[in-house]
Amino acid sequence: MAKIKPHQINSKQKYIAIDNLFEVISALKTKQEIVKFFLGLFSQSESLMLARRIQIAKLLLDGLNYEDIRKALGVGNSTIQKTDLWLHGGDEKNASWLSMTILSAEKKRLENGKSSYDPASLLNKYPYHRFINKIFNE
Repeated sequence: MAKIKPHQINSKQKYIAIDNLFEVISALKTKQEIVKFFLGLFSQSESLMLARRIQIAKLLLDGLNYEDIRKALGVGNSTIQKTDLWLHGGDEKNASWLSMTILSAEKKRLENGKSSYDPASLLNKYPYHRFINKIFNE
């Protein structure tokens, strides 16, 4: 899909498109539905871009600085800064929500007898993202 230039779409059309996207996402009930939706609708590159923003946010929460994140993930300072602004902008609700989500996921993994996150197990589960598994194993 070609990159969209937001300034070339009128405000009403943008609002309708974004509203429709959020309505569909909010109607998804299970993790499996969410995964199928994102992996089916978005390209591998688009899915990875979204996932990288979450990685950046997690590393910021872990106390890493921009330079360390840039080196670790190969992302630009503007992407880190935008994620940092989302994470820490306003009343810190995003940082609190993400921290709780990450802790909850880690707790579930520990309860299931997995001491650490194994990206390969989840990535093998969904055929559209097996290419990412190859990245982890290279």
